[in-house]
Amino acid sequence: MSAVGFGSAVALKLTRVTYRQLDYWARTGLVGSSIRQAAGHGSRRVYSFQDLVALRVVARLLEAGVSLQAVRRAVEYLKRHSDRPLNTLALAGQGSRVYVLADDPSKMIEATAQGQVVIALDVEPIVRELRADVTELSATREIEVRARGRSFRVVLTPDLEAGGYTIEVPELPGCITEADTLPEARRMARAAVEAWLAAAAADPTRRRAHAR
Repeated sequence: MSAVGFGSAVALKLTRVTYRQLDYWARTGLVGSSIRQAAGHGSRRVYSFQDLVALRVVARLLEAGVSLQAVRRAVEYLKRHSDRPLNTLALAGQGSRVYVLADDPSKMIEATAQGQVVIALDVEPIVRELRADVTELSATREIEVRARGRSFRVVLTPDLEAGGYTIEVPELPGCITEADTLPEARRMARAAVEAWLAAAAADPTRRRAHAR
């Protein structure tokens, strides 16, 4: 799963942050897209799984009342001083402080300064939850469409990097299209089937292949 890339639309679904947060954090270097960064109009950010974990961790700390400034100082500290990826760490937030649990369970490293109301945040459950969400989101699904009085099975495969779906009709070789949403996928699938059948009617070779 670590090699899979996730586009911004999918990252928003999986991390439950807002687009404004995603964009601001990337532009200010808090949490960026390590696979591919945006480089001008029309380009796309592509996030790694570890990036998604970092986004959820930052969001959880903010929800717990840790200030954005404290989170930013903690992330900068971890980038400079920790050789372990964020998804292997356990963190604790205290108002405007964030602590990193060290290998020695009796010690904590303060990554920021000053604060109140201690909360604990173990990153490992976030990783497990995020893996389950990725598995669910990447699962193929099937729908049926009717065209010319017949039903056809349609397979939708999510595109986690670009967003949307790749659409394939197994019964009709080469009948493949794309769509951004499920409602659009149904319309595009029906249109693709209609186009394939029309082409088959005019092409005896394709008609015989379909009959087999």
